[in-house]
Amino acid sequence: NLINVMTETDAGILRNLTQLREQIISRGARGIVGLQRKFRIMDDDGSKSLNLVEFKKGIRESGLKLTDMQLHQLFGYFDKDKSGTIDFEEFLQGIRGEMSPSRKKLVAMAFKILDKNGSGEVDPEDLVGVYDASRHPDVLTGKRTEDEVL
Repeated sequence: NLINVMTETDAGILRNLTQLREQIISRGARGIVGLQRKFRIMDDDGSKSLNLVEFKKGIRESGLKLTDMQLHQLFGYFDKDKSGTIDFEEFLQGIRGEMSPSRKKLVAMAFKILDKNGSGEVDPEDLVGVYDASRHPDVLTGKRTEDEVL
C-alpha cells in the first residue's frame, strides 16, 4: 500500500513538473540563459538559491495553481541535497530533466576528446591545445592572461 502511495505521489510530482516546464517555456525561458533569468527573478533575497517561500511565490507568479502540498513535493524534488534551498544547478537539472541517450552519447564523445590523459577528469592540462584561450572575453579585454583563463 505504501508503494502505491509513493507511486501516486511521484506521478503527481511528474505532472506538476511537466506543467512547470511547459509554463516556463511558454514564457520564453528557453535554454540555460532563460532559465537563469527565471531563477534570478525568483531569488528575492539575492542568495543565489531559492528557499521554500521564494519557490512558492515564483511558481504561483508563473501561473501554476498548485496546493501547498504539491508545492512542498515539487520543492523536495528540486532540493536534491536536502539543504532546504534550491541552487541554480538543482533548478536547472530539475527543469531540464534527464538527457536523452543521443545527448549522453554526444557528451561522452566530447568528454573523451577533452580527457587527453584518460584520467576520467578534465584537468587544465587536458584543455591546453584543445581550448583556444586567446578568444576568451577576459583575455580579449585584457582582464586575464590565457594562462589565467586555463
